[in-house]
Amino acid sequence: MDTPSRDSKPWTNSQAYGMAVICLLLGVACGYLLHAPPANIPAVQDAVAAPSAPPRGAPQQMPSAADLKRMADKQVAPLLDELQKRPNDADLLAKIARSYMAAQQFQSAREYYEKSIAAKPTPDALNELSFVYVELGDVDNAIAALNNALKIDPKNPKVLYNLGFFEWKGKADPKAAIAAWQSFLKVDPNNPKRAEVEQMMAQAKKHLGIAPGTKTEKPAS
Repeated sequence: MDTPSRDSKPWTNSQAYGMAVICLLLGVACGYLLHAPPANIPAVQDAVAAPSAPPRGAPQQMPSAADLKRMADKQVAPLLDELQKRPNDADLLAKIARSYMAAQQFQSAREYYEKSIAAKPTPDALNELSFVYVELGDVDNAIAALNNALKIDPKNPKVLYNLGFFEWKGKADPKAAIAAWQSFLKVDPNNPKRAEVEQMMAQAKKHLGIAPGTKTEKPAS
């Protein structure tokens, strides 16, 4: 998601509120990846409380990148204070990482996710870290993070779904994508995303004769 420019046209209250909710939802990347290309953060599976609607009034500007950073720093300040007492608390480190991710501060998010995983690796933290890596343009490490998550929980459906998506959209490797999605369907055959996965697998199979990473006039879709 691109950072809004400072000189963009003013947004209405409803637009500003809607985008604020979207930014909040995008920040807690613990669900499935729903959109391509993989540089987009996925919509979350778990419900997140949305902020109350702003009062009617003058049009409002979308927050700038600097505004988002200030918001993140303010939010994590008490967590950082607590971290001084518990520097190896994996859950606390992950909370800090999620706050930075919500504000699109991906370098800081990566730092704290990696610290959290070093203290105690979990599938959720590794899954979320994979999205941060993609935002930073590092698809290889994103895939490595998901594979590490599967070492902990080989039957995790959301990790398998995301692995297939990154292999397909990020690496153009249909064989690896199909393998991940086949495992996804095996471990969770009644998943509501089954039809979507089957459609993507059918499309990926059309590209099995193309070497991974090859650019074509008909890109994977």
